[in-house]
Amino acid sequence: MISMPDTSHDNQLVICMTTTSSLADAQSIAKTLLDLSLAACIQIDGPIQSHYRWDGATHCDDEYRLMIKTVAVSWLRLKECIQKIYPYEEPEIILVPVRDSTSGYRDWVISQTNDGT
Repeated sequence: MISMPDTSHDNQLVICMTTTSSLADAQSIAKTLLDLSLAACIQIDGPIQSHYRWDGATHCDDEYRLMIKTVAVSWLRLKECIQKIYPYEEPEIILVPVRDSTSGYRDWVISQTNDGT
């Protein structure tokens, strides 16, 4: 069983992934998260093709994927923020714990998120 990071006080690095339908929406989400110090770095990939079922139908849409680098302690605030500003009815918001990184990168992410606390 994989244990989730303790998001109450942990500076463990995590990656949050989400998608949106337009580059403009992806850029707006990235700017908001950076402005609020909820992320240290956000990469936007796309367009990518997403194949999925929704409301009983199969869909294929172009989307833009955001790879959001942050710390576990910021996870709940980051998730709530994305849910508030997200343009979709049901946002994809996935947390992936980072098992290892260079100490310099880890320290930089911590210093850029949650005011370094």
